[in-house]
Formats: sequence, structure tokens, C-alpha cells
Amino acid sequence: MGYKLPMRIIDVHIHVGHRFEWTDLAKKVWMDTGPYAPRIFDREERQLPQEYGDAIKDEGVFGGILIPEYSPLTAGVMPFERAAEINAFHPELIPVAFLNPNYHRNPTESQPELASFAKKEWSHSAALLDAFEEQLRMGAKGLKIHPIHGFFYANDRALYPVYEKCEREGLPVMFHAGTSLFKGAKMRYSDPYTFDDVISDFPNMKVILCHGGRGFWYQIAEFLVKNFENVYIDISGLPPKNLLKYWPSMRKFARKFLFGTDFPGVPGIMKNYDEVRDLIRDNAAMDLIGFQNAYDLFGFWKEGVFEVKDPYEIHPVVNDGSQRYKGVIPDDRYHEPYMLMDELLEEMKRMRVYGHRKDLKLLGVMAKEPVKDVTLIRHAYVAMEHQGKGIGSRLLTFIENQVTTEWLLIGTWKAAAWAIDFYKKHGYALMDNKDELLRRYWDIPDRQIETSCVLGKRMKNRRR
Repeated sequence: MGYKLPMRIIDVHIHVGHRFEWTDLAKKVWMDTGPYAPRIFDREERQLPQEYGDAIKDEGVFGGILIPEYSPLTAGVMPFERAAEINAFHPELIPVAFLNPNYHRNPTESQPELASFAKKEWSHSAALLDAFEEQLRMGAKGLKIHPIHGFFYANDRALYPVYEKCEREGLPVMFHAGTSLFKGAKMRYSDPYTFDDVISDFPNMKVILCHGGRGFWYQIAEFLVKNFENVYIDISGLPPKNLLKYWPSMRKFARKFLFGTDFPGVPGIMKNYDEVRDLIRDNAAMDLIGFQNAYDLFGFWKEGVFEVKDPYEIHPVVNDGSQRYKGVIPDDRYHEPYMLMDELLEEMKRMRVYGHRKDLKLLGVMAKEPVKDVTLIRHAYVAMEHQGKGIGSRLLTFIENQVTTEWLLIGTWKAAAWAIDFYKKHGYALMDNKDELLRRYWDIPDRQIETSCVLGKRMKNRRR
């Protein structure tokens, strides 16, 4: 059939933001070096959230980390909302928070009653913690710190309450570790010994050294990952062909390295991945670097709702879950297998399929299909042994939060009382004009129209 199984790739370093939010130099020396800009921004240079994620996942990416930025004097301000917009369409692309002590300040610091150094320090720490917690409420799952762009040191004491929270709650912290080509960036803020302070002071905090000491500090970064169990290197923003020159022990310590690209300023995600694989020449080590290390370290993809593009995963779940219809719906409507692979492949061209995974195993699926002026729920199935555990509800809620059409409709069998009750429980109602709807929005035979019903839920203004 010509279908290629997806690679196991996690890209831990993906930047977000409208193109006009980046500084001109950032666009020139970094963003425009990759091929992606025409696809992921509109004519007004606004990021296209769905297309942004599609460009990444079309390269075989299983999951990724989305990074906002608040560095007005160097890179620009790409607020957390940009990452959240992409994550809403692509739940496998996970947003992290971003803090800059020179940006996230409490305006009350200038008040006389906070004039003492101790009170100023407390106020600044409180402001940073508040900013962090606000981004966590918006969906952040970790933290990125960029000292060289924000003009502060990683061991700034104002950040310590944030680090304490990250250590306590198991939230990973990503540090830009190395030089930057952006105008105004000052190398002294990437002093590796300031990272050593933080690593030593928070021995149980998950630390990722982004770019692994790029420029002059590769050996120090390599020393840190070899000597601290909680420290990892992300290889983004570097020419793959030189990685073993930077870190000669990379193969031996493959469990401490993470694949990342610095998207969209990268020649190609798959291109970089292939070059790293050709350099490493060890399939087990490459699986660690490209997938397993990030999967285990971050833990974001161990259970949840994610888009599923592999029909060979979806097909058995559909046919397993559909067994519940056997002996319930009319005999002339049930057949085994319930869905043929060719039928699924054809329908996947028109819809997006989401699934609930646990430990990489796909347990249930649900698809959405835009048709004319409505959105349809299609192919909602949960594997028999996992039914009744809330999987269908989580999938339905996720899709509902994406819908921008006035109506969300679901067609099911009249005899499938449990399915009808499920949708009614979630606010759907049986539609009186079901024959008209089935003919307008579905392509099914008359016998199926006769034995089916339609439930609908008005979604207008739910999400904009």
C-alpha cells in the first residue's frame, strides 16, 4: 500500500511564535535558514497552529517540546500562548514555561516599603514564581531558562524558589548552555560554572543542557552529564556531523543525550535525525538518543490523548472495539472484520484520528471530520478490555475543545443503546431530522440510514 511506518522520534527543542515577534536578526541568521517558514506562517507572519504541528509531525516526530521565549533585547517575545495554541491541535507537542528575571518583575519592587535588599529579593522571587505558576496553569509541563538572551545568571537566587518547585514536583528544567548568534547576547551569562551551582544545589531536579555547551564549553557539559545522574544534553542547534568531536563519549553515554533540532531554524528534522544516525551507527544508542531517553525523562507521552497517524495501530483497535456491536445491531450491518484496511486508509485522508495511549499502547480512538458546515465524530472505538474506564470521555472532550463549527454530530446505530447513553451523558441530543442529516453529511447506503440515528451538540462560541 506504500505506507511507511513512522520513526520513533522525539524532538525536545522546538521554538514557537509569530514570525514578526522574533527580532530581525533572529529571523535572518536562524529562522530563515530552514525550509519551514512558508508553510507555518500566514501572509501576516502569524503562526498557523495546526500547520505548525503538521510540519513537525510530517517528519516522523512522535512527540516534542514547545518553547516560548521572553527575551525582548535579543530574540524577541514569543509568549506562552503561542505554544498553547499549537498544543491545542497537537497534544503530543508539549509546552514548557519560560522565565526571564529581567522581564518577569513585580512592579511593587519600586515601592518604598520594599526598599530593603531582602524585601526586593523576596518580591522578585515571588514575581518569578507567580509567572511560572501562571504558565503552569495554562498548560506548561516544565521550564526553559535562557540566561544569555535575558542577561542574567542561571544561579540567580531569585530563581531558587522556582527551582525548588521544579525539583519537588519533578518538572524538567532546560537551560540554554552555550553561545548565541543573536545580536546583543553576552557570553558571560552562559558561564558553565553557574549551571554547576544549580545542579549541585538541586541534585534531584531534572536538568537539560540545551546545545550542550555550544561554542567553548562542550567538555564541561560532557563532564556534567557523566558525573550527575540528573543532567542531560540536548543536541539541538549543532551540525550533526561534529557531535562526536564535541562529545567523544556520546556513544558510550548515549543514555544521557536527547535529540532536538531548534525548529524552525533547522535544515530538516528528519535530515538531522538521519545524519545523527549515520554518525552514531548504533541502532540501540540511536533509539535512546532519538526517543527513549526523552520518553522516560519527561514522561509526557506515557499516557494521554495524542494524534495517531499509523493505520496499522488504529485498525486493530477499531475491529476489537466494534465487537460490542456483534449480536446487537442488525446482522446484515455487522461483518468481520468490521472495517477493512483499505476502507480505513481512504477515510483517514479526510479526517484526523486521535487516540488514548498508555505506555505506548493504543487503547482507544476517535476521529473528527469537517464536512461542509459541521464537524463529525467518526470511528469512536475503545478496545474491549479497556471500555468503561473513561477513555471515550477523554477523547470526546479533547475533540470538543478543538471544534469551531456550530454543530458537532455523531452517527451511531439505533440499537447501540450504550453509545446513545454515552453521548447523552455528555450533552448530546437525538436529532429529529436524522435522515436528512445522514444524507447531507454522510455517504452511507439507505439500509444504514434506516438503522442509524444522529446525536448532536451545539458548539457555537464554545472555543474561539
